[in-house]
Amino acid sequence: MLFRLAMLCLLLVAATWGWSQTVSDVAFSLNDKELTVTYTLDKPSAIRLRVVSHIGGLTYVSDPIQNLSGDVGSNVAAGEGKRILAYDMPEIRGLDTGEFHFIVEVDDGSVNIYVGDLVMKMLPVEGGTYMMGHSKSEGTRYHCESAEPAHRVTVSDFYLGQFEVTQGLWTAVMDANPSRWQGNDSLPVESVSWNEAQVFIARLSQLTGYRFRLPTEAEWEYAARGGKKGRGHAYPGTTINLADYAWLGANSGNRTHPVGQKMPNELGFYDMGGNVWEWCSDWAGVYTDSEQHNPQGPKTGENKIARGGCMISPAWGCAVSDRCWYLPDHGYGFYGFRLALDSAEREQDEEDDIY
Repeated sequence: MLFRLAMLCLLLVAATWGWSQTVSDVAFSLNDKELTVTYTLDKPSAIRLRVVSHIGGLTYVSDPIQNLSGDVGSNVAAGEGKRILAYDMPEIRGLDTGEFHFIVEVDDGSVNIYVGDLVMKMLPVEGGTYMMGHSKSEGTRYHCESAEPAHRVTVSDFYLGQFEVTQGLWTAVMDANPSRWQGNDSLPVESVSWNEAQVFIARLSQLTGYRFRLPTEAEWEYAARGGKKGRGHAYPGTTINLADYAWLGANSGNRTHPVGQKMPNELGFYDMGGNVWEWCSDWAGVYTDSEQHNPQGPKTGENKIARGGCMISPAWGCAVSDRCWYLPDHGYGFYGFRLALDSAEREQDEEDDIY
């Protein structure tokens, strides 16, 4: 199935957001109905293929193509001249060769979502149970009273953006940039209220067919702690070398920095500490010691939760258990967000099947 994007532009599997590129030199040839896609792979990976077509001033990106042969699927060896073969591919029937091209992706379980010339990478988070909040056993160095008492929480599987939403992505969707610090599309968007984030999410969901949302506070902390791969760190990914993982008051120069420049945490998420505070879906509320499953926070409230600290925060403000909150209609200068998904499945509409 193909899904319409609202902008006509070249789509790239770009490495501009900080992850290493493993696929290069993608090319294709078409002999009658026989298709050959060639590429170079720099390390062994699972591989999938998409087709991008340009029809009537609109750009369409397919779901991963099925029924292929050659160097595709799981356990593809590294090397040059890798080949993917197909015959009579329905996704390109009736199109001239100048009206489509192919994207060869590493299939690491993530969801790559294409918007204009940007690729959003949504990483899978396997659900699990953990102690949410600040525990007495952690000592007082990272103490946050609003993060007590620690309590047992279970979250289900979900997807979370590998990076904070960038100014490039925000501008592509909203046609404006509210951020105080500009000059690089890879900077995180900030000066965004919780309510404005909801408008962005609604537009992005309509544009791509994916049902985006903000993470719950419990999901955010679980991912920041590293999920099932977590090592009990006080900060996302570390306990003692925070400057290697976060832009905060001690090293940021009191401004934001492009996403993905610091080290990721155990699950591969960047900038979960520092850079910008990240809105969560929950109303701010008081913790209890009762065990909870997929908590959503209070039903009503005055302030919305934000997590992770920002570029002017002290170290303790970047702790995985630290909490902050603010009015949902105020676009405070240090507030941004990252996106969550429940499912990798897209909603389909009548324009999906265009052939």
